[in-house]
Amino acid sequence: MIKTFIHLSQRIASVILMAIAIIYFSSCSNDNFNSIINQENAYTNTSPDSTAPKPGNNGLLIVTNITENSAKIQWTLATDNSPPELLQYQVIVSRTLTLFSLEEILQSGLLDEDKWSNELVTEQIITNLLFGKQYFVNVCVRDPDNNISIYTPAPFTTIGRIYLFSAGTYTGAMASSSSTARQDINNLIHQSLINNPTLPQDHYVAFISIDSVDAIINFPEHYGIPANWPIYSDTGLLIAYNWNDLLDGTIIGELQNLGVCDSFWWSGSLQDGSCDTDYTCNTWTSPITSSSSSTLAVIPVLTGRSGAHNRTNYEWIYSNDRNCNDKLHLLGLCW
Repeated sequence: MIKTFIHLSQRIASVILMAIAIIYFSSCSNDNFNSIINQENAYTNTSPDSTAPKPGNNGLLIVTNITENSAKIQWTLATDNSPPELLQYQVIVSRTLTLFSLEEILQSGLLDEDKWSNELVTEQIITNLLFGKQYFVNVCVRDPDNNISIYTPAPFTTIGRIYLFSAGTYTGAMASSSSTARQDINNLIHQSLINNPTLPQDHYVAFISIDSVDAIINFPEHYGIPANWPIYSDTGLLIAYNWNDLLDGTIIGELQNLGVCDSFWWSGSLQDGSCDTDYTCNTWTSPITSSSSSTLAVIPVLTGRSGAHNRTNYEWIYSNDRNCNDKLHLLGLCW
């Protein structure tokens, strides 16, 4: 009897200890769970918050991976009275608005209720952009009480296109003097562009070397040609991926097949785009040759370096020297 009582007491004690343990651990789990729930729903337990989120890193936006039609936008998460996972973000882009104020953004109609993020995000790739155009981008962030803040807008320009085209055929005497050679020859390019309004008109230069300083190789430095832009024919066919690719000794296709020109063109250049100074038709001013009957002395025939329309190797820019009386294509660049 006594043994049975002792055994029963031990069983009861064990059950009581197990019940206490279960209640304790259940209480801890519930406390943790309730803590998380309370944190995420803190904003519902008080009156509506009127404080807008604070953009991270002082609102700095970083624009990278810019292509002809896309760009990557990155930012630092905002802080707010509500938990970070409850904040929503939206990237907005405009070609006309600078997006410097929230009022401007709200009035523009650019915000789309369906485009707010549903998770923590710190970057986005924007697509369907036009090549060679300037854009303004900004990021809006809002909290559960619909308080909205904006980051600092960032301007960027998509990679554009440089076009190589023929302005017609000319002898080697395209300039009135060596001092005005670049201006005179560029004017020929300009006149050709006027007759081809589908090409960019803002920036242009004759694709020809004048002297050791004013040479094709130096165009990015002298004329602001974007060295990372691809070069196309005016028919929209790719010639080279960028400036270095254009002058590396080969091009993607023959100029005659890309719609640039159907015969040789005046280059005045070596294969790397530097000036072939002895073959520029006297700085593109004089194709005239003559001889003196009194002395029987013959003045050497002036020649100019040409580029080939039917080559993709270095000869495309550095081919035979040609008589300055010949008519060859004058090529131009515009962007």
